[in-house]
Amino acid sequence: MPDVQTNQTEAPYMEWYLPKKVATYSVQVVFPGGGYDKVSEPWEGQYVAERFNEYGMAAVVVHYRTPHPVGMPEYYSAWQDAQRAIRLVRRGAKRKGLNPDSIGAIGFSAGGNLVLHCATRSLKPAYARVDETDDLPCSLQWAIPVYPWHVLDGNSDAGGIVKDFAFDLATPPMCFLHGDADRIAPAMGSVKAWTRLREMGIQCDLHTLVGRGHCFQFSASDGTGSATWFDRILEFFTQKSPLK
Repeated sequence: MPDVQTNQTEAPYMEWYLPKKVATYSVQVVFPGGGYDKVSEPWEGQYVAERFNEYGMAAVVVHYRTPHPVGMPEYYSAWQDAQRAIRLVRRGAKRKGLNPDSIGAIGFSAGGNLVLHCATRSLKPAYARVDETDDLPCSLQWAIPVYPWHVLDGNSDAGGIVKDFAFDLATPPMCFLHGDADRIAPAMGSVKAWTRLREMGIQCDLHTLVGRGHCFQFSASDGTGSATWFDRILEFFTQKSPLK
C-alpha cells in the first residue's frame, strides 16, 4: 500500500467470482462506488460480479482503500489499488486458464470515476514498482463507466472534462450508462467523455436513460432501461469488445 494514510480504515483486497460454466476466457473487474468514502458492497460489487458469472464470465471485485486520502486527490489511493489489482488479475488470469490479454473494468459512481482513471491513463504508473507483478501492464481492453462521478470540472453540465483523465494511446472502447436526471453525477460527464473518445476515433456506446437519477438500478421500473441496463453491456460485448 503506497502512500499509507492513517485515516484510511479499509485495506485493499480483491475477490474472484468464477462462473460454473465458462463461456468466455475474458475477465471483468468490478469497482463499486461509495464516493471514495466507502465501498458499496454488495450492491455494486458482488451482485454485479454474479451477473457476469451468469453469462459465463469470470469477475473480480476490487475493494480499494477508503476513506479518501488526506492532502491528495480523492481518487489517488483507489487508483493505486486499482492499477495493482488489474496487474494481479492479469497474473491470476493466466493461472486460472483465462485470457490475461482480455480484461475489462466496470465501475459505478466513484467506481466509474476510477474506471476512467484506469482506462485513460494506464501508461502512467500510480505508484513505484513493488515486484515482478508491476512489470505487467495495467491497461484495459474495454471499460464500462456507469453514472461516473466527478468527470467534469465543478461537476456541472457547464464544466469541461477534468484534466486528470489523460485519454492516452492505450485508452480502450467504452460503454457509458447514465440517467439523464442524475443530480449527483451529471450525465453530461458521460456525454463529453464519449465525445472525446469519438474525436480519438474510438468507437463507444452511450446510453442515457430518460428521467433516471443516480443509482437508477435500485429504483428500476419493469420494461425500462433502468431494469434492462445490463443488456446494453451484453450488446456492447457483442459489437465492440474484443472478448475471447
